[in-house]
Amino acid sequence: MPRFAGLLALLGGLSAVLASANVSGIYGIVERRLPQHTGKFTFTSVEGGGDAFVISDTKGKQGGITVSCTTTSGCARGLYTYLTDFGGVDIFWTGSRLHELPSPLPKVGKPVKGSAIVPYRYHFNTVTFGYTTAFWDFDKWSLLLDWLALRGVNLPLAWNGYEAIALEVFREFGLSDGEIFDFFAGPAFLPWNRFGNMQTSWGGSLPMQWINDQATLQKQILPRMVELGMTPILPAFTGFVPRAMSSHYSNASIVNGSAWSGFPTAMTNDSFLEPFDPLFPQMQKSFIAKQQQAYGNITHFYTLDQYNENNPFSGNTSYLASVSASTIASLRAADPEAIWVLQGWLFFSSETFWTDDRIEAYLGGAPGNDSMLILDLYTEAQPQWNRTNSYFGKQWVWCELHDYGGNMGMEGNLAAITEGPVAALHANGSSMVGMGLTMEGQEPGNEIVYDVLLDQA
Repeated sequence: MPRFAGLLALLGGLSAVLASANVSGIYGIVERRLPQHTGKFTFTSVEGGGDAFVISDTKGKQGGITVSCTTTSGCARGLYTYLTDFGGVDIFWTGSRLHELPSPLPKVGKPVKGSAIVPYRYHFNTVTFGYTTAFWDFDKWSLLLDWLALRGVNLPLAWNGYEAIALEVFREFGLSDGEIFDFFAGPAFLPWNRFGNMQTSWGGSLPMQWINDQATLQKQILPRMVELGMTPILPAFTGFVPRAMSSHYSNASIVNGSAWSGFPTAMTNDSFLEPFDPLFPQMQKSFIAKQQQAYGNITHFYTLDQYNENNPFSGNTSYLASVSASTIASLRAADPEAIWVLQGWLFFSSETFWTDDRIEAYLGGAPGNDSMLILDLYTEAQPQWNRTNSYFGKQWVWCELHDYGGNMGMEGNLAAITEGPVAALHANGSSMVGMGLTMEGQEPGNEIVYDVLLDQA
């Protein structure tokens, strides 16, 4: 959402649809980050379309500010717009100046309106959960979630607690703990274990205490996300299984993935249960059911990457279409409204394999353009939407990667991230529905380039 008051004042009014804002979470931000101003902000839910807000001086209340909004995310962004444009303060990953917000609160004068131009504002890369957040506690998560909410993010990835669910699923299907823990990687390497790039650990097995602690942490993270107006993207069963799976199910269609990044064979070539095997939907149903039981029925978005830097068993287009058709069928058997979220990195990193006809076959296996949400992971430098005819109609998100492996610098292509998203949104036949941040590591870093992207969304 734009942050500049002059531009916001030009935006149109709120169209009449049912309001869906629960503002209690935004009062929570004020209590945590602006305790000296508790009671000076009023948040109200109003009818309107999309994520929109109006900031005004509170009538009959000296020094008060009112933010009216159509959604919780709209209220959070409205609060942020007031803090930055009128209060002259901000909050960063590396610190906060919110304590410098003047008292009495600066007046707005003429009411200021703002609205999002895309329905989804996304955050996270799967590997961020290794590079950055592997050992975070809830205090760090709480700061980041407030940072995200204030900037209007409403669709964050939420990987914590995955191994607790996977462990129970594998046990249900007859694997021993020894067989399962021989598959799990260590905490900082789990993203690539989840991707099917690597398996096993060195220096000892993944601690059971860590698995339990992550599940407990997820039970703090997810309610906070929902409270702040976000819809979490949760994991699904991808098909990657311990090697011992083939000995328990000798007739199952289990193939070996490709070697990855120079790792020895014992630590890569992950086993992949092909989605058209009857066992796959059974495991998917078990995974989704256990996840809903643990964390609640809070989303229909599921992250699922089968070929991240790991080429398919076959390049035959019928095979690729069968894989994706079976994958989405398994998701929707478990959750009829499921949306498959796919990181589009594979189409760039393995572009020699992923020819246009193979991409079209793989994406086309999932019926309907709303069945998938593609993250065009590196759009600011290597966009794939334009070579794939806007992902052949599937919904997609314009993403800023910027960082590899936590190696951030004070740089960023501001021209690309200010011109590119708007051009893509208005391109002929565009199916773009969001903007997002997909940095691999995120602290410390150049927050300026991230703000620039989200300010447009």
